Amino acid sequence: MSIYTGGIHVWLAYVAYPVTTAAYFERALRRCCRTTTIGPPLPHELIDKWQLQNMKLPLKEQDISTGGNPDMAMVIAGTDLANQPDLYLWVESVGGYYPLNLQALSCPKVCYLIDSHLNLPMHLEWAKQFDMVFIAQREYLEEFRKQGTRVHWLPLGCDPEVHQRFEAPKVYPVAFVGGVQPGSRREALLNKLASLVPVHYERCFWDDMARLFSQSQIVFNEAVRNDLNMRVFEVMSTGTLLLSDIAKNSGQDELFRDGEDYAAYCDSNICDVARFYLENKALQEQIAARGQRMVHNAHTYAHRVEDLLAVALGGKADTFSAIELRERSLVGLPAIDAEISANSYISSTYRSFIIPVLDMSPASEYNILTLLKDLEEIEGDVIVVFNGPEVAEHLKGHPRITRYAIMKQNIGVARAWNLGLEIAATPTAFILNADLHVERSAIDALEQALYQLPDAACVGPQGSFFNFTLAKDYTYFDKGTFDRPVEVDAVSGFFFALKMEHFNQKVLRFENGFTPCYFEEWDLGLQIKRAGLKSYIVPTSGYDHHWSGSIRALREIRFYEKAETAGEILQRNRLLFFNKWRGIAGRDNNYSLLESGFMVNSMRHAQLLADEGCFEEARKVLDGVAFCCQEDTGIAALQRYIDILACKNR
Repeated sequence: MSIYTGGIHVWLAYVAYPVTTAAYFERALRRCCRTTTIGPPLPHELIDKWQLQNMKLPLKEQDISTGGNPDMAMVIAGTDLANQPDLYLWVESVGGYYPLNLQALSCPKVCYLIDSHLNLPMHLEWAKQFDMVFIAQREYLEEFRKQGTRVHWLPLGCDPEVHQRFEAPKVYPVAFVGGVQPGSRREALLNKLASLVPVHYERCFWDDMARLFSQSQIVFNEAVRNDLNMRVFEVMSTGTLLLSDIAKNSGQDELFRDGEDYAAYCDSNICDVARFYLENKALQEQIAARGQRMVHNAHTYAHRVEDLLAVALGGKADTFSAIELRERSLVGLPAIDAEISANSYISSTYRSFIIPVLDMSPASEYNILTLLKDLEEIEGDVIVVFNGPEVAEHLKGHPRITRYAIMKQNIGVARAWNLGLEIAATPTAFILNADLHVERSAIDALEQALYQLPDAACVGPQGSFFNFTLAKDYTYFDKGTFDRPVEVDAVSGFFFALKMEHFNQKVLRFENGFTPCYFEEWDLGLQIKRAGLKSYIVPTSGYDHHWSGSIRALREIRFYEKAETAGEILQRNRLLFFNKWRGIAGRDNNYSLLESGFMVNSMRHAQLLADEGCFEEARKVLDGVAFCCQEDTGIAALQRYIDILACKNR
């Protein structure tokens, strides 16, 4: 999304109606680009006609207020060049708002059509006014394509800040929010449910609606003419179980699975399905929590705006398919049949933050208190391992700490990490230094990479290729020095993310022998490599860290009954590291385990530079490889390849 920030100006055209879909698009657009709303205010007579008395939101005028059929040639003529749009987006809202002379706009013109299941003939005709059309109901794509329209599927979504989970008792077994026409299928189904349990019905919006969903065990949905409606995403966003029929041909059955992400019914079994989940609360909560995570991963209006802009202005060929959206929605979630005994949905969150704390980090501007403040805005369990009772006495009751352990003595970093992992009950674990400043963007970047990069077991924002023989880095990737994920030998230990499954299954474990510190991350990198898994660094700027915030402040480090200088610990653990991994390589007869990925990565980088015509930069990379590595296998051949390319391009 950042490629658009501040760079484009969107005119968002809709009737100023605060609970319509376009209002959510407006919220998402204003976060990523300059946005001007244009259109008429909501006619007051519609408030009674549409039963909007409980809206409790102010009616407002758009930035450019118009009538129902404004002449866009006149609007553009009266707008100075600096304020004209780079994109015109008309979103279906209230009937009767159809601007004239759209061809007067020199920018791309796109529309978002929502109710094609109700208004298809009109939509097909109105779509001819636009360069590109996005529709919420996938079933009708072919109808638009038959008339030559460039059309893309963009399902509805949720706004997690509006459709949020309110901490409130679940006082309603079943609830419904929406319109009910006398004699309709919806009315008949609600009456069926009401014969089983009390059904709470209320016409409400925004916070009131989200609060009602949160107070309910189950929220009912019924599709009108197989539409994939807003309610599907909004209910799931609040973490309440959605009870819905399956809207055929809508993509619903590809996006979400019955019994895993929501509960599906048909007319004949709706009471049986509702009764089953009301009697199985743990399963009800598990499915609801999973559904919430999925829609927050891939089905927010921020996601929709990003996809729309990428297609309309960024050259992306098409919006995401249902299969692609499901893949994106599953990032960070365990497989439904995974054996994660330590998780078992004990926690209502999907990630844990494990933080060893020795002191208040006197050599850094950041400490455990500033980190806990950062984490107030980021969901997840916070697990603190206090390596001493002094700080623990002051902080153990902190409201952001979910669980903690207090050690009488400093047990060291690796042991504290292991203890934190044993306490964790989530599929993903983040290891954080107490002297770290972190933002949500960095957490999201690492978490997505952990589940999207091939065979990833550990990801972080910094890491290195290291020379095993000399116990030193070939090259270290610091913040801002790379712009794409890189597979590395080891990820730095101050901030990284792990898949808990590898620790629960005893594939990986931090080496306790490195107490109290040093070599833990290199050791983990070799464990990951030995297991056929991979370590990656991921570009992100949403963090800050100053090295050795505690160690620099100490002349000696006390642990157990000992006290040693940093130099003494470093020498002792270096020997342990060498002996351990030379022994493992010998027993496995796999000495390539100790070889760095530095040469392969550097040669790949040099070839990419050469292919892009950056020959001098490519030669410098190869010179660096030749200087660092004793073996030159492949280097000479690649140098000749670069020379040939350079000659051809003269």
